[in-house]
Amino acid sequence: MTSKTGICGAKTKDGVCMNAPVQGKARCRLHGGLSTGAKTPEGRRRISEANVAAWAERNRLIELARSLEQAAS
Repeated sequence: MTSKTGICGAKTKDGVCMNAPVQGKARCRLHGGLSTGAKTPEGRRRISEANVAAWAERNRLIELARSLEQAAS
């Protein structure tokens, strides 16, 4: 995917990123244009474990919020 507008276009706290995208990509170097992701099995395993842990924590916090809402009502 390449950018047709000549700008990155990523959403930022100040609006939209106006940096030029990396050649052949849709995003600038700051917003993922240079990222290629994990390549080794060990790197992919680490990312997978981190995602599983993050989702478990999010689900735990959602359940905690729900239980607090029920206790308050």
